[in-house]
Amino acid sequence: MDFVSPVLDVFTRLWDCTANRAAYVGDLQENLNSLRDLRCQLENISRDVENRVNFAEQQQRLKPTNQVKGWLESVPLKLQEVDDILQKGDNEIQQKCMGSCCPRHCCTSYKLGKQVVKKIDVVQGLINRGRFDVVAEKELQRPQIDEIPVEKVVGMDSMFDEVWKCVEDPGVGIIGLYGMGGVGKTTLLKKLNNEFLKTTHNFDVVIWVVVSKEVKLGKIQDTLRNKLQIPDDLWNNRNEEERAVEILKSLRNKRFVLFLDDLWERLDLLKVGVSFPENQNEFKIVFTTRSEEVCSQMGANRKFKLIGLPQEAALSLFRQNVGEDVLNSHHEISKLAEIVAAECDGLPLALVTIGRAMASRKKPDDWRYAIKILKSYPSQFPEMGKYIFPTLRFSYDSLSDDTLKICFLYCSIFPEDHKIENKELVNLWIGEGFFNDFDNVYEAQERGRYVLESLKLACLLEESYDEGISYEKDDHVKMHDVLRDMAQWLAREHGNEILVREEIGLIKSKEIAKWKEIVRVSLNGDSTEFLLQKPIVCARLQTIFVMGSHMTTLPGTLFQSMQNLGVLNLSNNKDLTELPIEIGALKSLYYLNLSKTRLRELPHEVKNLTQLRILLLDRMGRDVAIPPGVISSLSSLEIYSQFEPEVSCNVDTKLLKELECLKKITEIGLTFSSVNSILKFMSAPNLQSCITRLSIFDCVELSSLEISYASMRRMEHLKALYMDGCLFGEVKICSENEVRLQRSETNCFRIIQIVNIWECAMKNLTWLIYTPRLRFLYVTECESLEEIIACDYGCSTIKEGVEIFSNLKKIYFCKLPYLRSICRGAMLFSCLQYVKIEACANLRKLPLNAESAKSLKAIEGTRHWWDNLEWEDEATKHAFTSKFQA
Repeated sequence: MDFVSPVLDVFTRLWDCTANRAAYVGDLQENLNSLRDLRCQLENISRDVENRVNFAEQQQRLKPTNQVKGWLESVPLKLQEVDDILQKGDNEIQQKCMGSCCPRHCCTSYKLGKQVVKKIDVVQGLINRGRFDVVAEKELQRPQIDEIPVEKVVGMDSMFDEVWKCVEDPGVGIIGLYGMGGVGKTTLLKKLNNEFLKTTHNFDVVIWVVVSKEVKLGKIQDTLRNKLQIPDDLWNNRNEEERAVEILKSLRNKRFVLFLDDLWERLDLLKVGVSFPENQNEFKIVFTTRSEEVCSQMGANRKFKLIGLPQEAALSLFRQNVGEDVLNSHHEISKLAEIVAAECDGLPLALVTIGRAMASRKKPDDWRYAIKILKSYPSQFPEMGKYIFPTLRFSYDSLSDDTLKICFLYCSIFPEDHKIENKELVNLWIGEGFFNDFDNVYEAQERGRYVLESLKLACLLEESYDEGISYEKDDHVKMHDVLRDMAQWLAREHGNEILVREEIGLIKSKEIAKWKEIVRVSLNGDSTEFLLQKPIVCARLQTIFVMGSHMTTLPGTLFQSMQNLGVLNLSNNKDLTELPIEIGALKSLYYLNLSKTRLRELPHEVKNLTQLRILLLDRMGRDVAIPPGVISSLSSLEIYSQFEPEVSCNVDTKLLKELECLKKITEIGLTFSSVNSILKFMSAPNLQSCITRLSIFDCVELSSLEISYASMRRMEHLKALYMDGCLFGEVKICSENEVRLQRSETNCFRIIQIVNIWECAMKNLTWLIYTPRLRFLYVTECESLEEIIACDYGCSTIKEGVEIFSNLKKIYFCKLPYLRSICRGAMLFSCLQYVKIEACANLRKLPLNAESAKSLKAIEGTRHWWDNLEWEDEATKHAFTSKFQA
């Protein structure tokens, strides 16, 4: 019986096999119908998954999972395979219906039926796997940050570190980098971009966009679209507004960094598609511009001004571009290279460009020639005119009107590194006739100050700022040397050539003959001297500056040749003691500056200068003799200044009477040393309404200085007040009946900004409450002074209308042995930056609390004085301890 079991097993297997084969053939129609139903089900599920994926990608900005992507890719292939089998099945069924039952067809039916069953299993498996709970997820892989090629960065480490701290600060969203052309703004921006490749951060996308002067919104949007990978079907054939919507959708759920290079005006980010409401994810926008004004218009939380490189870094960058092989080719070249690099004034664009131009020059003579050209004729250095000036010119071309442009070009008349006094520059612009459309000098000066500020905001002029107690440099500007060279190049291009020469020595007739096509000449240097045998006519010459020479006089033949001269600036010639009578031949002269000279007498022939509008005799060291009738003859005179705050001199009553006779006089600066002059001035309403600077020096006969309410109101243009060596015990502000006034903005010296007091006998300076816009307060060697603001202030009939000292910027008190108080209580010093106290042993308390001077940068004094100060509380002491400098 042992053989029976194997036989039965074989029989069973044969029967199952036969039964299965019969089922493949017999159930073919039913299986085909099942497969067809499953195919339809799979196709519907596939469409549902695709719709879910599309929604996640477009609306939620998510990425499909790899599992979903693989499943969706396999479905079309399986559907095609199913369609092929269904086609074959339908053909087979049709053959059977026609009565074909040959063995060949049975075999085919069997194979087809088996395929159908297997495909049913495959399709059912796809259907089961296609029931996804999640079809997409946030992309874990951070999009690649594009590395921007950048030159080797030199001398920017500290600025980079400071800006990067703001990038990392979640409280700072928008950062503006501004500065003149070629100063390295784009280089720094590239370095910031590339830093994201090196550091760990939480941003999802970092985008770099070049904006340029001609803003093309579509191009900017295309750059963002490419970086954000917005699909073609959502972008093509859409207008700018629709594309902005897609960018906004894409950025809404992203933490992004947007670098915008080279902004020339405000870019409306909403039109681009960039928005940052309060609930926005973390973002950073960092941009570069040549205009500080654009930084404000873009709403920058932090602004950083890039200036030229310091000397050591500048030389390093220059040497890097020249190459060590050239620098070592001759022992003189290394030293000559320092001189050439200095001519670039720290501007990276110039250092790189000129450095490369000198990279093949191995002869010292070539370097000496380059120095000569760069110093005297910079536009003739090929790379200057080809690469540097055109780049810088964009800033000039972007100025909004021709007045701004001509005022900028005019600044190049000053020598290299010259600190230009704001007031002097504005008066020169007025004297040149740039603001002739204004009714009076004050309106023209307002326009001049606005132009000056506009040029500073455009980074075409730099503020010459002194971070210390002196105020002398606060109202000065200077021009970058390379910008100055470019301005002279542009002036020549416009037919208004400016010739500037320094340290030139003897000037002969042959030299002046070359001035015939020049409009403005500036000569600077202590060796300047003229040797003219005969007059030389220079019909186009409108302006002459001769400054800093040791000449005692000028040749009359010079003035005979300049019939169309409008501006003559002879300031700072400290040995100049006389002028030739031929100065009276300058019939077109409307600006004459003789400040800081040693002129003994103004020539009588000056009365012939009937077109003269501005006459400046400041800081001449002593009284200059002015012949009777000269000033009263100058019927066109609008500005007259004989201001000397440091040496005893006096404008006498006769001169005051002549000034009073001038119908057009609008601005004056005067110094008085006698009671008669002061009393005359105090009774001259016209002069009071014109005074802008007033000095009272060595007035020992006056017991008190009384300023009436009416006089104070008339002196509405008084900006600077100096008192030196005056023995009067107080300054009284009162009405004619000596009743104290209520203090208000209108009852004040409304624009006094500088008060400087030396060796005066006053016990207090309470009258300073009438100087609400005071910026600089200097009090020195006043041995009687006990208080600045008397302690009874606020308790009398005086009422506080505006905050005292709210605009004060700098305080300097020196050698005030009895000074014990500045003010009784703490005050709000909104603008205070520097305080310096010397030899004021009894001043034990400052009018400060923890909130009173948040802008304060430094308090200077001795350690002993500081340690003995009394404070309102420990919080106040702690707040200011870090500001103290011994």
